Amino acid sequence: MINLTIIINKNSLILYLTDIYKAPRQRFMKKALTILTLFVSIYSYAQQDPYYTHFKDVMQAYNPAAAGHKYGEICLSGLTHHQWRDYDDMTKTRGTNGSVEGLVEDVAPVTYNFNVGTVFKLDKAEQHYLGAGISVIDDQIGFTKSTAFMANLNYRKVIQARDQELRAGIGIGGTQWGWDEPKYVARQQLDPNIPVSGANQMKFDLNFGLMFKQKRLGNSINDFYAGFSMTNLNQANYSVNVTTLGGTQAALNRKYVPHYYTVVGGDIPVGGFVLEPAILAKYGLLQKAYVPQVDINVTALFANTFRGGVAFRQWGTSDALSLLLGYEKGPLEFGYSYDVTLSNVQLVSNGTHEIMVKYCIPFAVTPPTTILRESVRFL
Repeated sequence: MINLTIIINKNSLILYLTDIYKAPRQRFMKKALTILTLFVSIYSYAQQDPYYTHFKDVMQAYNPAAAGHKYGEICLSGLTHHQWRDYDDMTKTRGTNGSVEGLVEDVAPVTYNFNVGTVFKLDKAEQHYLGAGISVIDDQIGFTKSTAFMANLNYRKVIQARDQELRAGIGIGGTQWGWDEPKYVARQQLDPNIPVSGANQMKFDLNFGLMFKQKRLGNSINDFYAGFSMTNLNQANYSVNVTTLGGTQAALNRKYVPHYYTVVGGDIPVGGFVLEPAILAKYGLLQKAYVPQVDINVTALFANTFRGGVAFRQWGTSDALSLLLGYEKGPLEFGYSYDVTLSNVQLVSNGTHEIMVKYCIPFAVTPPTTILRESVRFL
C-alpha cells in the first residue's frame, strides 16, 4: 500500500511517498501523475501562481498597480511559458520515453499570459491619473488547468514636481480551475478508480498592489520602481467531481493561497549601454509554511535596440539559470529566454522556453474646442 500526497505547482512537482517497504521515492518520481489514478479522492493543496522569467515585463499579471504603461498609449503584451520541455508521463530519463503506442502525454507545465492596459488623466494639472487594464492567464499543469480573468484598476498620484509617482491598485476577477479530460497511461488499465471525465469550477478572485516610481534615483539610477502586491486574497476553495471507470465520483480539491510579491528595479546607464537589474521576491504558502522564491534578472540594452542578459531563480534550492535575448524598436518589444534547469528535474527536462511580445499603440487626446455662435437662431 502506498500513501500519496501530491502538490502540483509552477515551481516543481513535489512528490511525498512512503510505503510499507520503504522503497526509494526516486523510482516513483517520474510516475507521479500516473499514480494518481489509484485513488478515488485526490487532494491537492496550495495552488501556486505561475512564474515568468520576464517578470518585469508582465508585472500587471501579479500587481494591479502596474496596469497601464503611460498616458497616451495603449499597451498590449503576450507571453508563452513552456516549462520542462519533453517531460511526459512516461519519461524515465531525459530523452528516453516509454513505448506505449500513442498514449504518451505531455504533462509539462505551460502558461499563456495576455495583458492590455492604458492610463487616463483625471485632472488638468496632470497630478492624478487612473491606470486600467485586463489580464488573462491560462495555466496548465499536468491534467489540471486554470484560466484567470482579472480587471485591474489603480490610482496614481504624481509628486515632487512630476519626478515621483505613487500608485495603489486592485484586481477583481475570477479563476476557472479544473481537471481536463484525462488521457494518461494508468498503471492498471482496468482499475475502476481511473478518472475518465473532466470538470471545472469558476470562483471569485481578488488582488491588491502598491507601486512607487521615480525618474531618477541618486546619480546613477533612472526609472527606478518598487512594488508590493498580494494575490488570491479571498483564498478560493475548489472541489470538482470527476467520473471514474467504475462509474463512481472522485473529488479533486484545490485551494488558492495568498502570494506576496516584492519587485525592485531600475536602469543604470553605463557607457554605450544601459544595465537593467531587477529582483522579484515571492512568498507562497506550501505545506503550511511560506516558502520564498527569488528571481534575479540582469539585462543590458545596447543602442536602445538589442537586449541580452542572464537571470537566476531560487526556490528552496537553485531552480534555474536563464539566458535572455531581446529586441526593442519604437513601440515593439520582443524577448526570449531559455531556462537551464538546475534542480533534480533536469533528469527529465530539456529546459524551459519563454517568449514575450509587447506593443504600445500611441493615441492623441484632443481637448474639446469652444464653439462661438453669432446668433441664438443658429445654435
